Amino acid sequence: MRKYTSLFLDLDNTLLDFNMAEKVAVEKVLQSYGLPHDEKAVKTYSDINRNYWERFERGEIEKSEIFEGRFKTFLSVYNLEADTAAISKDYCLNLSEGYFKIDGAIEILEYLKEKGYKLYATTNGLSLTQFKRIENSGLKPYFDKIFVSEQAGHQKPEKEYFDYVIDNIEEKDRSKMLIIGDSQSSDILGGINSSIDTCWFNPSCFLSKYKSNFEIASLYDIKKIL
Repeated sequence: MRKYTSLFLDLDNTLLDFNMAEKVAVEKVLQSYGLPHDEKAVKTYSDINRNYWERFERGEIEKSEIFEGRFKTFLSVYNLEADTAAISKDYCLNLSEGYFKIDGAIEILEYLKEKGYKLYATTNGLSLTQFKRIENSGLKPYFDKIFVSEQAGHQKPEKEYFDYVIDNIEEKDRSKMLIIGDSQSSDILGGINSSIDTCWFNPSCFLSKYKSNFEIASLYDIKKIL
């Protein structure tokens, strides 16, 4: 088996349960503005938000279009109007408080650290939100460095994002790096674009669009390959 030294670990829905954090944050902010906030409304927002981020990852829109745009689209579904700038700001603040961990996150980070791997958090998103979530979740001590797309000036799956990461770590041999993440469109495609091996975290057993070097259904399965 190839010897890796440096692991690039995704954050949302890999180590932290973004779906739960999003649900709690969006319910709270929609309710506070007197907007629909039942299960159907939350799912509607989630689908809209995911679509915006996927369009951004494909280079179809600018990041700045996401934050208010997703709420404008949500309001249009219900033929409602509200202050989307204020809603977006409050939502981001609420989201930064969401740091529910995926089962096995701490245990596997401890395991990898004991094995001597260099661990790097590689995540898309806002720096303020992501750094706060990593800090409050207790994950920060396990990482050698944290790389948020806003800070890097590029986002996964762009090659430039991983070039930035590699420019700022000790290891330079891409054959000794492994990306671990749940997203086909950012983590796995990012690895393909950057000539870095990938491990797809796929607990829901989705069909793959891009081929990864490894596939796991549980974080504990990492022990089988590292």
